[in-house]
Amino acid sequence: MKLNRRHFIVGAAGLLGARLAVAQDASGVVIIAENTVMPILGRDGKTPTWRFMKDQPVAVLRAKQGQEFKGRIINRLDQDIWLHWFGVRGASTAMTLNVPSGEASAIDFAFTPPDAGTFWFGPMTHASEQRDMGLYGLLIVEEAANATALNDVPLVFDDWLLDGAGQPKGKFGDLEMAIGEGRLGNWFTVNGAFKSKIKIDRAKPTRLRLLNVANARTMSLSFKGADLLLLALDGQPVAPKAVEQGALKLAPGQRADLLLANVKAEIVVALDIFDEPVEVAYLVPEGVAGVSDLPENFALPGNVLSPLGDLTKARVIPIAIEGGAKGGLKSAKMGDQELDLRGLLEKGLAWAFNGIAGAGGPPLFTAQKGETIILAIDNKTSFPQPLHIHGHVWQMVEADGQASEGQPWRDTAVVPGLSIVKLALVADNPGLWVLQSLMAERADAGLLGAFTVASPPP
Repeated sequence: MKLNRRHFIVGAAGLLGARLAVAQDASGVVIIAENTVMPILGRDGKTPTWRFMKDQPVAVLRAKQGQEFKGRIINRLDQDIWLHWFGVRGASTAMTLNVPSGEASAIDFAFTPPDAGTFWFGPMTHASEQRDMGLYGLLIVEEAANATALNDVPLVFDDWLLDGAGQPKGKFGDLEMAIGEGRLGNWFTVNGAFKSKIKIDRAKPTRLRLLNVANARTMSLSFKGADLLLLALDGQPVAPKAVEQGALKLAPGQRADLLLANVKAEIVVALDIFDEPVEVAYLVPEGVAGVSDLPENFALPGNVLSPLGDLTKARVIPIAIEGGAKGGLKSAKMGDQELDLRGLLEKGLAWAFNGIAGAGGPPLFTAQKGETIILAIDNKTSFPQPLHIHGHVWQMVEADGQASEGQPWRDTAVVPGLSIVKLALVADNPGLWVLQSLMAERADAGLLGAFTVASPPP
């Protein structure tokens, strides 16, 4: 069966199944999307933004692994929000929610996160405007049993394209940006502030939770004056290893957890912009240094993930990426229509998976629950492509014909330009899901498609 836009919305976003009745006594966290201003250019600046939970420097929610997390989302903006919980392997009907404009249309939600880790939430569609305006937040899922006392410090990185008065520059959803490198900002914030000073308690080791929410920019980060250990990527623990200065790069939507110990002096956080370091934040130690009780072999407890099994027997599913500037796209299917490039551009579309632009066409593939599959992503464009898979995690097993062993589990992978990367996963989460670019302009311009994980018949 072909999926039109309505089928996709109902299935992927669970509009009919996950939209709960609004109760007057609903408990849990309250998330409010509303207009506000931020002093991005300085203390007295007033840049208009859209934010969740504007009383916080950046929206940070906390949940517990294996325990129900619930609350209400209120949308005070003048447009609908398709909110997605990025990286959370919950039920498909709960991971993407349509939140209509208006307080009377508030949405209650509830899900039980199976994984501990660092995740995030934000718009799945209209992201080129909504995400760039600041509509996002961090979701921290704490371990079910964590005997190790660590400071927990979020670091959310963003860039903003602003004019000299601090107003958004240019237009959102710009097609020229969509076919090129995306909307790259000229001002940088960490936790919602320009050159923010973030306090670090020296009494115990610190867990830094990093998230890149920029529309298009890959953040190349360095921490001057710090010795760091990498603990997790995209919410999934890894074998700890030292982070070399300048070696940490986060594409849009990617996360990293770092261990910071023995803080002696202020740490400068910098971005590499055209081979020049730009200072964006400062980690300021406070208090008296404590004695760390971390064991030498400290690592985060792993999440329970389905093993890949015998990859020689796995089904290989080709996924071709076309579009953008000189990206080879000549025509694509939009819903039930086959449109040439001119017709696609007239509708604001410039990218496609397997000749399908956007979520309204047929699914990219169908997998059976528990099936191990390999997605062979053929990036026919010259742009690196950060791709996110909903409801699952994957491992890179091959790049341009060369086997890749020991790669971490992640939910976002960067496919280099003019390269083929094979990503293996177990389709263990039934429902209708999405494969998408995490470059906001590209997702809005068609690089977003559906796939199905089917449960076996009773």
